[in-house]
Amino acid sequence: MKASSASALEFSLLGLLRHQAQSGYDLRRTFATTPMRHFSDSPGSIYPALRRMKARRWLNASGANGNARKRQEFAVTSAGKRALVQWLRQSVTREDVIWRLDQIMLRFAFLDGNVDRSVTHRFLDQFELELAAYLRELREHDKAFGPELRSSTGYLAFKSGIESYQTHLLWARQTRKQFQEAIP
Repeated sequence: MKASSASALEFSLLGLLRHQAQSGYDLRRTFATTPMRHFSDSPGSIYPALRRMKARRWLNASGANGNARKRQEFAVTSAGKRALVQWLRQSVTREDVIWRLDQIMLRFAFLDGNVDRSVTHRFLDQFELELAAYLRELREHDKAFGPELRSSTGYLAFKSGIESYQTHLLWARQTRKQFQEAIP
């Protein structure tokens, strides 16, 4: 199965499990108690995703030693690592910038330890370029608003979006500079 057909939840699980084998319960607790809480910690979300990844041979499951509840611990296989790396190495597109900023940041969070530093540099370069291009487009649309609309709620919401993208662009530029200055 292609990595592109997997969900952001599945890649989040792969990213977490890549660092350490964990049980479904441990993963649910991570989603409930960390900034990753925007993912559902529901057993109805986590366990089916783990089963799908196990069926794809992205994960191995083993019984946790001495565990009275017989929890399974999941670990990433070489096929799972390849799927994660393939997802991380994808180009950042205009559509990602418009519709999937949260996934862009999720991918960025899992780059270290999974791909070469050159991939992180390329990722940041692409992110910055796509953000800058989309911001230019939004600023062109901004010129179409006449003075009579500049205090409307629609316009003010639009301006909020522009400011949000400007913040992401500033972050991308600062982060790229920090990576360039860091020792490889």
